[in-house]
Amino acid sequence: MKVLVLPSWYPPYKGEFIQQQAEALAEQGHDVIVQSVERISPRELLRWLSAWCWLFSGRYTLSQEGPLTVARAPLPGIPKFYALYAELFAFKSKRVFKRYRKAMRYQPDVIHAHSLIWAGYAASKIAKMCPVNYVVTEHRGRFINNQYVNESEKKEMSLMQVKKALQGASKVLCVSSKLMPYLQKVCPEVKLEVLANMVDVDRFTMKRSTVHQACQFICVAHVTPLKGHETLLQAFASVASKDKNVSLTIVGDGWYLNRVKELAVELNLENRVSFTGNLTASEVVRALQQADVFVLPSQYEAFGVVYIEAMSAGLPVIATNTGGAVDFVNKENGILVEPNNIELLANAMQYMRDNRAQYCSQTIAKQTKQRFSTFQIASQLSEHLQSVSEVK
Repeated sequence: MKVLVLPSWYPPYKGEFIQQQAEALAEQGHDVIVQSVERISPRELLRWLSAWCWLFSGRYTLSQEGPLTVARAPLPGIPKFYALYAELFAFKSKRVFKRYRKAMRYQPDVIHAHSLIWAGYAASKIAKMCPVNYVVTEHRGRFINNQYVNESEKKEMSLMQVKKALQGASKVLCVSSKLMPYLQKVCPEVKLEVLANMVDVDRFTMKRSTVHQACQFICVAHVTPLKGHETLLQAFASVASKDKNVSLTIVGDGWYLNRVKELAVELNLENRVSFTGNLTASEVVRALQQADVFVLPSQYEAFGVVYIEAMSAGLPVIATNTGGAVDFVNKENGILVEPNNIELLANAMQYMRDNRAQYCSQTIAKQTKQRFSTFQIASQLSEHLQSVSEVK
């Protein structure tokens, strides 16, 4: 099956999970072409000006990157002009596809677009040229549409291009069921299904099995207000005030880190909380192995890959009920709490501290790896794309 992958963002501009999915499809025997229209920031002034010069061209660079053929073309970013950028992204995508199709005599069997804005809308335009059916995988947490979504994200959510992308799609795969209500409201007739992100679960090995007196909580996340670190510290302070044998490790960096460190000092937690900064992938694995409970009280998460990584290491997790965790966190592997609720989070942490022996690390790790392995998710994705490609 010839699969044309249209990412809204792609390495080196983030999107490693998109690359991972495309490579997994190729490993399943599919012929995968990635067409990446790369948003160039005005901060990269020379490249940004060059992108404007080539705006109306279908010119692209072609490279073989592992099992993937990747066609890349630059597009100048225009902050805050959301609708205009969506149209430019679709326009540029069409020009590049038209040129590649002519040069290579290429006809895809199906298009797999990542995110309605912007690649989903571009797919709706390209699909009319071929014609070909397309599937969209939606990753953006903003479609959870709760009170924590900011104004600029809400403006993008309300673009008419979102509705048009939904209307043309044969199927939209949401990484979480929490994304579905808003999308169904925008386009009642769209076919929505849940397909989790694939996670490299095999690199995570079992945590230590001995339950000891001390309890180490761990949080791994980019440090921004969205991730709920302030709520975490205040909840942990409540638990630590009654128990000298608990500690918290915070892994990650970000523009909000200094404020979080200041709060730790204000709460007299300097000797109970450690900040590691960013760690390498192998260092994260080791940090999880040394911990007892994973906790991340985000205001929302589209999916929550880090929860899956922690569970792959056998850790029970504490997550919020405003994102992807609702689809996989249950009483056997963790606890769900409301975001921004210090008392509920403190109660959950205390419960984990007192009852963590009830959670079977081997079972948590085994079930997580069976459900979210690269092979498992790639097989499901392949079935979705195959079914859509066969509809004429």
